[in-house]
Amino acid sequence: MKQFTILLKKDIKELFKTKKVLILCAIFFIFAFSSPLIAKMTPELLKYAGDSFQISMPDPTIIDSYVQFFKNIDGLCLFATIIIFAGIIANEKAKGLYTNLINNNVTKSNFILSKIVSQVIVITGVYLISILLFSIYNYILFDKIFMEYSFLALLSMYIYMIFVICVVNLCSTISKSNIISIVVSFVVIFSLDIFSLFSFGKYLPNYLVTISNNIFTDASCLDYIYKNIAITLLLSIISVVASIRLCSNKE
Repeated sequence: MKQFTILLKKDIKELFKTKKVLILCAIFFIFAFSSPLIAKMTPELLKYAGDSFQISMPDPTIIDSYVQFFKNIDGLCLFATIIIFAGIIANEKAKGLYTNLINNNVTKSNFILSKIVSQVIVITGVYLISILLFSIYNYILFDKIFMEYSFLALLSMYIYMIFVICVVNLCSTISKSNIISIVVSFVVIFSLDIFSLFSFGKYLPNYLVTISNNIFTDASCLDYIYKNIAITLLLSIISVVASIRLCSNKE
């Protein structure tokens, strides 16, 4: 446990030292502020465009703000998360840092777990602060912060982000370079969109994003949410175990 704690502190410091966390914070926080504003201003902007053609838009609500927020998280925010975290393990292996740690009696399970846990801690903090900023701006623009199913929607997106982190670290473990790990991570994550077209798509991890967007207007999402959360958490654990196993088989 002491070894894991030391590694965890080192990995968190490394994330801040390379300014990766600051970049991630900037992206998440910008969209946390902009999502309510975009939801509020879009109908107004379309009214100006209506001089050329007829557009009928309902008044914006806090639901529009939440949908915009989740679209941004699933878009550029997750893109940045993959870019920043995907190559960390592969990069340390390429530089020989992994070999040095193993030669100094660092266990391979602690090496992998410290990487994943440090990233989960960072993304959790960034996400919580983003929710806080998003909520404040929601109150300013819509005089409301939360509504029914807000917690489940936010939780679904969070669990999906944890799944993404676990998968990108698995991809990084089996890759020989930083670039390859990033490419493989994108292929794996975005291939889920293809599989989601099939009947079993409602049980895939990326369906949690759909739930986050639709739960406010379609309560039928609740029929799948708990099963989906359980499956996503199970696949996340499997990804972590696979990372440790595959790392143990590579010297």
